[in-house]
Amino acid sequence: MTIRFPTIVREAFKSLPDVASHEASKPPEKENVFTPADHAGALDPNRTVVVGDRGTGKSFWSSVLINRDIRNLVAQFYPRLPLAQVEGKLGFSDDRMTEDHPTPNVIANIIHEGYSAEDLWRAVMLCRAPIPTPDAPNGGPSPDWLKWTQWVATDPARRNAAFRALDETLAAQNRIYVLVFDALDLLAEDWRGLRKQIKGIIQLALAVRTLKAIRIKMFIRPDMADDDRLWAVGDASKLRHNIVELNWKRRDLYGLLWTLLANNHCDPATNYSGRDPATVFREFCCRVFNARFDKVDEVWHPSPDLIEDEVLQQKVFRALAGDYMGAGPTKGDTYKWVPNHISDAAGFAAPRSFLLAMKEAAENAKSNETVLDVPGIQAGVRKASKVRVEELSEDYRWMKQVLNDMQYLAVPLPEAELVARWQKRGTLRKLKEQAATEGHDNRYIPPGDVLEEREEREAYRLLIEQMVRLKIFFRLNDGRINMPDLFRLQAKVKRKGGMKPRA
Repeated sequence: MTIRFPTIVREAFKSLPDVASHEASKPPEKENVFTPADHAGALDPNRTVVVGDRGTGKSFWSSVLINRDIRNLVAQFYPRLPLAQVEGKLGFSDDRMTEDHPTPNVIANIIHEGYSAEDLWRAVMLCRAPIPTPDAPNGGPSPDWLKWTQWVATDPARRNAAFRALDETLAAQNRIYVLVFDALDLLAEDWRGLRKQIKGIIQLALAVRTLKAIRIKMFIRPDMADDDRLWAVGDASKLRHNIVELNWKRRDLYGLLWTLLANNHCDPATNYSGRDPATVFREFCCRVFNARFDKVDEVWHPSPDLIEDEVLQQKVFRALAGDYMGAGPTKGDTYKWVPNHISDAAGFAAPRSFLLAMKEAAENAKSNETVLDVPGIQAGVRKASKVRVEELSEDYRWMKQVLNDMQYLAVPLPEAELVARWQKRGTLRKLKEQAATEGHDNRYIPPGDVLEEREEREAYRLLIEQMVRLKIFFRLNDGRINMPDLFRLQAKVKRKGGMKPRA
């Protein structure tokens, strides 16, 4: 017998939460919290560096660390972490209106006055500490960050003593103070300034490693993790070798989806014949699949089998979307098809892309038999591709030009063919012109060492390597360059047998 969810559950998909960027300064709604087992390191005070692409949860976990109520909720799911002892504060975030930490303009003014980045971040750490430092400037709701930096820089020995005294007091009280840094690409207006500021944070993180109860947490992009010049600080390898990567396995994506659907109580003003789509979803899972949801702190959480058992997850999703993307198994299993088509070159999909695809799939679904259907799912994947490429072009200003000059190529293709296309379109020349125009004023971060290489073919080879590092390209065993659908579709690059880009 074919098992299908009532189509009313489609409304829960349509009402999935907005997938825009989370802000570290704002706590997440507790019904939106999902805790993948592999993400424990993102909250571990002893693991300093967390690396993730856009939409993988950097700002989300930052906000958890600084919010006591949400942190205590999460602590139930990560019992091995000392989260009950943690007191988190924001050292930096994308909130340009905050008084809780220095904003980019304030940082630029302090550096212009001749103070080092490390002095600035030491000042922030002491100012935001849960225990006031004697004889320090006024912390208050609106600290004078220049005055605090001057105070730190004037007498470094006394400030070191202040750190040790703070550490001893916190340790005696069984507390852990964690200063959290998010959105570090906004620290400065150019890559040189970014390196200077991030090096200052790294130096401070290394300094407090010897303390018991004071820690730094940095949430950074992959290109920052890969920049050797940024990490050219003594003993930085001690931090780098213990990096946490925010990768999402397929089962984690579906575990998140179940959590959101189960708690997604739609607009009460809408009449669903007296049936709440979230309740229908939970009750159907329990009755048909013996897969329950447990209520903790007024939030429904999927049982462990719904999170860990991919065979069960596949059954649930097939009951939502049908078994295959076509007439039979050769056309793709719906459960695997969506994550596969929104994954980067390393095989990982970001939850933001996944949820966007699910939401868009529901909006475009027309079937009277299934909650989601094939045309809707394909539309969802195209939308996820569009948004992801737009995000890439914001993070890496040079990316749009590189991808535009690849339009209507077909992958996989030999490296020489790709380089020939870029040469024909003058891609390297355009990147250099863009860098000259934008390089000093608009945080234009050039693609690695590409623009510094004098030999053209070698520069294009370096550009390909940069695209591989960013997981936009991957190489096949025969050396040809291939491209995941997540980037290929919006870039209008073709692939034989694959989904066709929109004209």
